[in-house]
Amino acid sequence: MYVLGINGWDKGVHDTSASLFYQGKLLAAAEEERFVRRKKAFDTVPVHSISYCLHEAGITADEVDYIALGWDVEKLEMEYGGKQGLTSKDIMHCVFPKNMFPRKKDPALQMYPHHQAHAAGAYYSSGFDDAGILVVDGSGEEESVTIAKGEKGKIDYLEVYPLECSLGIFYEGLSKYIGLGRFREGKTMGLSSYGVWEGDVPLIVNKHDGYRRTYNQILKDWVLYFYKKFGEKVNSAHYVYDHKEAKLYDQLDALSYKHVAAFGQKALEENLIYLAKRAIELTGCSRLCISGGVGLNCVGNRKLLDLEEVKDIFIQPAASDAGVSLGAGALLSKELGFDVKLSKDHVYSGPAFSDGEIKDLLERYKIKYEFFENGINEAAVQLLKKGSVGARFAGRMEFGPRALGNRSILANPQSKTMLQRVNYIKEREQWRPLAPSINAENQTMAINEETASPYMLLNATIHESSLEVLQAVTHIDGSTRPQIVDKGVNSSYWELIQCFYEETGIPAVLNTSFNIGNEPIVCSPKDAIRSFFCSELDFLFLNHFLIKK
Repeated sequence: MYVLGINGWDKGVHDTSASLFYQGKLLAAAEEERFVRRKKAFDTVPVHSISYCLHEAGITADEVDYIALGWDVEKLEMEYGGKQGLTSKDIMHCVFPKNMFPRKKDPALQMYPHHQAHAAGAYYSSGFDDAGILVVDGSGEEESVTIAKGEKGKIDYLEVYPLECSLGIFYEGLSKYIGLGRFREGKTMGLSSYGVWEGDVPLIVNKHDGYRRTYNQILKDWVLYFYKKFGEKVNSAHYVYDHKEAKLYDQLDALSYKHVAAFGQKALEENLIYLAKRAIELTGCSRLCISGGVGLNCVGNRKLLDLEEVKDIFIQPAASDAGVSLGAGALLSKELGFDVKLSKDHVYSGPAFSDGEIKDLLERYKIKYEFFENGINEAAVQLLKKGSVGARFAGRMEFGPRALGNRSILANPQSKTMLQRVNYIKEREQWRPLAPSINAENQTMAINEETASPYMLLNATIHESSLEVLQAVTHIDGSTRPQIVDKGVNSSYWELIQCFYEETGIPAVLNTSFNIGNEPIVCSPKDAIRSFFCSELDFLFLNHFLIKK
């Protein structure tokens, strides 16, 4: 029985995606932004992602038995749209359009509240039998926080918090005040490490005054709050000369807001701690599953794991709204009676491309290449060792916002100048940190913490013995956001990192997502080739092919 999970609608959504399950097993998952090349894929139905999922499974639209939608779209329309009297057929034909997916019969449709889909995506991929579940984001249909309990495969929803308590809207308001804009919260988190805040912070999650306000009203109120607290100074731009483009461009003076960012980050952490303790109190569980966009804050996640009451933590790798297609599909599969447990490698569920497809493309565009039947990792290591910066395109694309080796830009992490160079290549602000990929066997020599994330979702601190050789991935406060690589999950990437360690003695490689500027992570070989030639990357590995400039 096939279940197609969807996050998508024509209003009020972002990070649209699709996931396909068969008898409870995940077959494919992808984000629409990767196909349409438009970051976040706002207000769209993920038709390209759906098409990929069906193609990956080798099925037609007629073979899809159920659609699981990670929104109650009737409530969504009340907030953002205005369509009245929507029938199940209307909704079905919007999210699974018949003109694009011709079929003789429609599948059955099941809609889930947004936070329930988030919760399921975290719990069913955690490996925990019993756990407290904490969903924290900007908003669902009406709520901003949900606490639930997962036990023996069943989820009970225990407590919800209204929109006025939204930590996601608070942090978005902070980012807008600083001048970084919407969906730039990761930048704000990175900026906060440069600042200090020793004073009090507000408890946001109990501030509901009984009045119901819209998302935009609450956001506006938070921006005004920051103006009143920190002054009405506008984040003015200064001019920087770009020698590559031979022109001046504006760059926001974000570093002057470092203490404001530190205030906001501390407030977020204190509120997350409050919620985590509340979840433990309600569920009696010492293990936590985290989802929702706020779950991407790896600094806050570490604060939760460091709590005495918390034994273990799992953060859904697609904690953003992309993950609700996964959660909705898992939830319906479970209700249909299937055993649903997503393996550690479920994050690698996107498209893969054969050597034959890549060779045809290279020859069509008359691009010179080398082909490696064997020894490709050794070739990559020699390039990294001498200071070249390149990209790795291999295997199935990652699902979620982090590149985890298959669509990654790689570099030698030894020198601080490499941080500057990679940020320049990627057109990122120079103050933003970069992260390492570390093999599990080398974790203790690279970082101090015993527990770290395979998905770059837990902050850590660089071990003193590795500070000299990991300068490019050490943030201003000595922290880093590591990916711990398990050989059983991604063996080819593990072998590359191990080869680099054996050759250099450096226990990590610098890993950042393979995208330039504000484009999404590359999806296809064509995307990879275009980004390579439009940037200052030195080399590109496409499966077993090497391209150099």
